[in-house]
Amino acid sequence: MEKILIDDFIKFKSLSNPTFSPQGTNFCFTVSQADKEANSYRQRIYMRRGSEFVPLTSLGKESSFFFLDEDTIAFPSDRSDSKASGSKFYRISLKGGEASLFKEFPINIIKLIPLKDGRFLALGEYDPAWPELYKGEEKYLEEHKKHLKENEDYEEITEFPFWFNGDTFTRAKRAAIYLADENGLKLLSDPDLDVGLLKVSKDESFALFLGSSDRKYRRMGSYDLYCLDLKDFSVRRLVNNQQVLITDVHFADSFIYATGNCRHYGLNTNDDFYRLSYGDFHLEKIDDYGESMYESICTDITLGGGTNMKAQGDALYFVTTIFDKAILRKLENGVVSDVYDRDGCLSCFDIHNGQLIFVGLQDMKGQELYDGQGNQLTHFNDEVLKDRYIAQPEELNFLSGSDEIHGFVYKPIDFDPEKKYPVILDVHGGPKAAYGKVFFHEIQYWASEGYFVICCNPTGSDGRGNRFMDIRGKYGTIDYQDIMNFVDAALKAYPQMDEENLFETGGSYGGFMTNWIIGHTDRFRACASQRSIANWFSFYGISDIGPGFAEDQQAASPFSDSEKLWWHSPMKYADKVKTPTLFIHSDQDYRCPMAEGMQMYTSLLTHGIETKLVYFRGENHELSRSGKPLHRIKRLKEITEWFNKHLDEKYLNKE
Repeated sequence: MEKILIDDFIKFKSLSNPTFSPQGTNFCFTVSQADKEANSYRQRIYMRRGSEFVPLTSLGKESSFFFLDEDTIAFPSDRSDSKASGSKFYRISLKGGEASLFKEFPINIIKLIPLKDGRFLALGEYDPAWPELYKGEEKYLEEHKKHLKENEDYEEITEFPFWFNGDTFTRAKRAAIYLADENGLKLLSDPDLDVGLLKVSKDESFALFLGSSDRKYRRMGSYDLYCLDLKDFSVRRLVNNQQVLITDVHFADSFIYATGNCRHYGLNTNDDFYRLSYGDFHLEKIDDYGESMYESICTDITLGGGTNMKAQGDALYFVTTIFDKAILRKLENGVVSDVYDRDGCLSCFDIHNGQLIFVGLQDMKGQELYDGQGNQLTHFNDEVLKDRYIAQPEELNFLSGSDEIHGFVYKPIDFDPEKKYPVILDVHGGPKAAYGKVFFHEIQYWASEGYFVICCNPTGSDGRGNRFMDIRGKYGTIDYQDIMNFVDAALKAYPQMDEENLFETGGSYGGFMTNWIIGHTDRFRACASQRSIANWFSFYGISDIGPGFAEDQQAASPFSDSEKLWWHSPMKYADKVKTPTLFIHSDQDYRCPMAEGMQMYTSLLTHGIETKLVYFRGENHELSRSGKPLHRIKRLKEITEWFNKHLDEKYLNKE
């Protein structure tokens, strides 16, 4: 068996957005793959043609699409050399031919929804400082372009959030609803509203959307549900977020499904099911579901997304994470039942007249397209792992306090039960996420490098309902203890693990936990903290989710309970650190900004502890999952070399 290599993630093709045509005679999906030479990613739209799957597009920039009719799709792209702002949409026939320019807009269009009368409902950008941009008047656009050039060296900040991860300063921009026809764009929503979700009813008489009216400070969870009448374009609010925080809507035949919650467990509260009646839009709860309604299984070989919930008839189909797998369920007649349930991760799907297709990670392979019986339809990744060593996840469940904690152990290549091996503990982000039985490149790479790799889903993880995931005000307590108990359980269950050669890493919440671990124990020979949180005071003020997330998750703010906020900050314990620690951050990570890692790095340095800080230009919070391919290789190389550097000498001269 050959080893998994550091750049093998590049070979995987990632599938997303499987979508049936309106009548269900065909379907399309998107295929993405890293391009090492170009240090970027290529995305193309594929379709089913007979028993084969063939690309419809070839430029490599087509990451999304929608059907215009049974034989035609449209997709956003820019196929010219123009540097002009705005959005362009192209269309292409499934019968063949070249893509042609279909629609062009003077502003950035986030979503375009075709209507039966030939018009479109659009969700697009709105700049209150330049309220007429959407009209596309050439002189006005030139003035805007000149303004941006003259003021490119500074920002004027008047609202929060003032930036978004991987993007830039918001400049008070928001999303608005427009009507697009042969005359251009017409603004339909209130300019003061920031619009999120936008869905059009089956008869196209109205649309439902989420909107936040908070201008200076848009709080997390501040979106209300509105109705837009598509005849007279009047708008009315249906559900205030203080009543129920609605997160999604889907149009069934007899009523409207809605998902939402009352935030009994804070911002991470799992949704329940509601329904709205057609006509008066009366809201009624129909099921206290209390589980996540999306997939949250950790991996690093997927890009893109797709539908995770859809109504058909009066049934609602939805993806949900249960323990350590993401499956498909449906709600019908008030009863939730399984539609497709097996180990792995069902990422996204579409269903038409009972015909199901979905993208899944199964059997420790790359993503493929499957039908409702679990038959594999595509074979994009069959050869990627041929003759490679794949460490199989071995379950290790144990009792920590009153809860059973689920974990996994991956054995090193050429495992010999008579030998000892070093161990890497990997801590997931979130904290509302979960490890499962799916291929995770970094885990497999370290196993091929001769390490045991261990990981678990401590209190705070997803897949086990609201009570288990709720660690508000408990960061660094029960979760830390679960993880340390897991390490003890793994060492006891596998005597081949060398407890004198333990290493640890994690990103985001896992980075927070790494920072916490090094301040509370010195049992690890070296650690690597990635995109971390170190100080809840600084995080509160600089993260794009700072005030809402910090106050909610720590049950404190700098003003309500500063002592508690500081107690949960790893910086408080930085002077206790004895462990050599690597810090990795990205300059466009506005979720866990660089200041977090810098504080820890500086503290360790001034206390004489071996440390190193590596930061990546042009990357954000998604570095390890969708960063530039060469940067992802560099990141994994840095972590691995840091661990190898601190290995006991007995491992350094191994053959």
